[in-house]
Amino acid sequence: MNIFSVLLTQILYRPIFNVLIVFLSLFGGNLGIAIILLTLLIRGIMFKSTAAGANMQQGMSSLQPKIEELQKKYADNPQKLSEETMKLFKSEGKAPLKWCLTMLVQIPIFICLYYVVRKFAGGEGVPPEWLYSFFRSFGQQYTELSNIDTNFLGIDLLEKGNRVLTILVVIFNYGQMKLTSLVQPKPAAKLPGATMPDMSKMMGTMSIGMSLMMGALVYSLNSAIGMYLVTTSLFSIAQYSRQYRALIKVKLNEFFHKGKPTIIQPK
Repeated sequence: MNIFSVLLTQILYRPIFNVLIVFLSLFGGNLGIAIILLTLLIRGIMFKSTAAGANMQQGMSSLQPKIEELQKKYADNPQKLSEETMKLFKSEGKAPLKWCLTMLVQIPIFICLYYVVRKFAGGEGVPPEWLYSFFRSFGQQYTELSNIDTNFLGIDLLEKGNRVLTILVVIFNYGQMKLTSLVQPKPAAKLPGATMPDMSKMMGTMSIGMSLMMGALVYSLNSAIGMYLVTTSLFSIAQYSRQYRALIKVKLNEFFHKGKPTIIQPK
């Protein structure tokens, strides 16, 4: 085993696996409940950083006019445009990398869960040495597949091709993307005589395409991964619904009272 594999196991796989073992031991080895609780724990830990990233994304809408001014001013000087754009972000307290890092953190967690589930699905079980010594008294038995209940709500979490989870992931992922699109910067106004694509339609098409891709991924993997993605998407929907509730109220008023002025009463 090379040094990279050792570091990956010690820093990533073992901590996630041991948290999963704790939840398995608390709920009689039920893998579905353990995955849901593990997902909620991870999203809870990341709640503040995710909220900050969402606020940054919302703030980008207000910066859009200033960014467009810079684009016009430095149209012939890409390097200067990049420098001035970063200065604008810093002066306004926006940090685009925070949002990216928050999303990237979830990738190794996803890989780790997939690796552990694949071990169980292959009948191998997880190496006992992965278990921390202070968890062995109650968690040792759950390193073997025979002691784990892999059925949850009628779904075998080690099987592939579950249609219910696939459909749920597509729906919830699309709903999550629609919520985040509420704070996306509006496209610049079209210039007279210029032919420009309809960005709103393009974003809508991309949302559908990405959601279908996620569904295809879930269908091809073990249902445990689908359970994880369904839970994290539902958490995101709940978080964004609360965070963007004022915007959602405006959109709903616009939809149900077309042609009438919308008045939002101050709290």
